[in-house]
Amino acid sequence: MPQKHGLGVGNGRIIEYEDGSAGYVRTGSLTQAFRVNIAEVTGFSVTKSKKMLERQLNVHGSGTLLASVSVNHGTPEIIERWFRSHPAFASNARPAQDASSAPPASSALIADELRKLAELRSEGILTEDEFAAQKASLLRQ
Repeated sequence: MPQKHGLGVGNGRIIEYEDGSAGYVRTGSLTQAFRVNIAEVTGFSVTKSKKMLERQLNVHGSGTLLASVSVNHGTPEIIERWFRSHPAFASNARPAQDASSAPPASSALIADELRKLAELRSEGILTEDEFAAQKASLLRQ
């Protein structure tokens, strides 16, 4: 029997299935916005949405995008917290490569990451010092 986890007013709910997957249902919706295997989820990213007070939540797993959904501002953090607290979170993730054997990051990927960091800094999410540290880390790759 699926288990329902309410995420609070306006944040929707997560339905956890016996097969190890979880689906997200937005508030007021009857259908799932996405359903993923919890063990395959390795991380999340959030970007601005075209609508005010909405964010685009991206669910990542082993180098691929597993799901993407537009949600209310503040909801991505709640969804991420739920997944990260689950015992199966990232249990099927491929182990990270040793840095010495990893292929060099392409300059396009580094440029994209730098743009994201600059956006976080301009939104006040990152301080100038945090931005500088992350930038230096990216450029060392």
